[in-house]
Amino acid sequence: MPHPIPFPTIRAIAFDFDGVILDSARMKVDLFLECYEDHGRPLTPAQRAAMLAHLTHHGGVGRVAKFTHYERAIFGREPDPETVAALARRYSDLLMARIDGCPELPGARAFLERMQGRLSLHLISGTTDDDLRHITQRRDFARYFRTIVGAPVTKPAAFAEVLRLGGWQPAEVLAIGDSWTEFDAARGLGMPFAGIVAPGEPNPFPAPVPVYEDLAALDAAWEDGDAAAR
Repeated sequence: MPHPIPFPTIRAIAFDFDGVILDSARMKVDLFLECYEDHGRPLTPAQRAAMLAHLTHHGGVGRVAKFTHYERAIFGREPDPETVAALARRYSDLLMARIDGCPELPGARAFLERMQGRLSLHLISGTTDDDLRHITQRRDFARYFRTIVGAPVTKPAAFAEVLRLGGWQPAEVLAIGDSWTEFDAARGLGMPFAGIVAPGEPNPFPAPVPVYEDLAALDAAWEDGDAAAR
């Protein structure tokens, strides 16, 4: 049975960052909860559960959009721009103070090293653009990517720009992510998608979406796909 990812014909990759390259997805979830606690807004169990459910499903959405959604949908109040901005600033402060402690996920850098020069690599994250650029420089990831794009640019818009930039067909650009946000954006454009789901974590993707526990596992599958095509 052919593999659902056409490895030999892929010409570019659009990577998510948290949960794909850096083991930071859980930390970022905790930061959203902490931002509300820090602002004297203790969360009820129901509010916490609602935030966790949204964060799990929409990991690739930017922080301003998330806080705006929580204010309206979870706390039942019209989002105040100053409050949302203060929450977003607090989130950024916490993130930049802790991101250096997040380890790389298994095989991430080796995969980037192997694909750099062979394919066009692009980083597209829900992290704000400024923070994303600072983090990738600090962690020595920026050098691998032709483009780096963060919020407020959405995943569908960023993926479409990658296609336009290279003049590629959607089937030639693989999206790699750990949340529904990336999957939905890729599906909408007709791009192949590989899900990254850590061992023990629930798989948010429908069958038959190919899922790997990390980029080391995807790299091994890619080598097998290349070998089968020879």
